[in-house]
Amino acid sequence: MFFAGYYNGKGRMTRRELVLQKLHELPDSEINEAIRQLTRHVCARLRLGSLIDRTKSGAHSSNNLGMDAVDYYVGESFRRLYEPDGWEWQFEKYYFVEQLMRIANHLISWKVSAYKKSKDNLPEFDDRDAGDIYELSETSDCPDDVTEDTVTELTRLAYEVSKDDDNLSYFTMRYFEKADFKTIASEMGLSVEQVYVLRKKLVRRLLPFKNKLID
Repeated sequence: MFFAGYYNGKGRMTRRELVLQKLHELPDSEINEAIRQLTRHVCARLRLGSLIDRTKSGAHSSNNLGMDAVDYYVGESFRRLYEPDGWEWQFEKYYFVEQLMRIANHLISWKVSAYKKSKDNLPEFDDRDAGDIYELSETSDCPDDVTEDTVTELTRLAYEVSKDDDNLSYFTMRYFEKADFKTIASEMGLSVEQVYVLRKKLVRRLLPFKNKLID
């Protein structure tokens, strides 16, 4: 009977053994570059540091994940690929970093689905109408192309467009102080859902200035 195995010079290998061998043969330089690119990818998926930052609350918050979201998804993607019964690297189709990104995408989507099924948690904030607001903070752990001038101008505009609304003005101040949504809600005597509404309101007021800020 024909056995569809792989040879390593010592005998037949299973597909998983071949994948693990290829993983362990990767040079450190390629692994380090993959970590860098994967980190940027996860940051972009989570909108880290932006007005629609998905790590502030919900499925990707540190409260739900037990640690920083970027560290979790980068580390978990590597673990899932390297563990004996983990994801298979389809090296014929994808570069190493591309396979890691596919795993990270799956984990991010799965966490949202699992979170939404939890009866005790709030639904994910619907940010579809928020647009692609650029990264806000140069202090983010994620590398990005946002300049200090852009951050400064965005902060100034955010305070300007919110000054006629006491609740929105307070939210803006605390947001740029990097307070999480649960803290802001407690301070303002609002629900977390109501704080989400304030964020949505601020994003809408900033959208007319988007082109000016990203030019």
